[in-house]
Amino acid sequence: MSSSLLRACFYIPAITVILLSGRALSQTATPIPPGHTAANRATRNAENVEAPATPVQNVTAAQVLQQADELATLAQQVRADTELATHGLLAKDLKDKLKRIEKLSKRLREELTP
Repeated sequence: MSSSLLRACFYIPAITVILLSGRALSQTATPIPPGHTAANRATRNAENVEAPATPVQNVTAAQVLQQADELATLAQQVRADTELATHGLLAKDLKDKLKRIEKLSKRLREELTP
């Protein structure tokens, strides 16, 4: 037999063993946790997963009106403070008033819109 034929007889089984052992190792890798599997399945199936329901707040009309009045009062105060700021006098609590306006407007928007 020629030396090239002997080499081929040696290399072919060696390459086959290497390829088969690589496949076997990849199949024995760490298993995917059940949560990930379910999430992947849900994504593949394009299932609509509903977001958790937001708690319904029981707000009375009087509370809404009180918040709206507070918002209006704060807006008037900010208007006056802004006029003073144009003359070089900056109100110390202007930033706090503006933050309170943001919070009140957000809360009123959530309470009044469906």
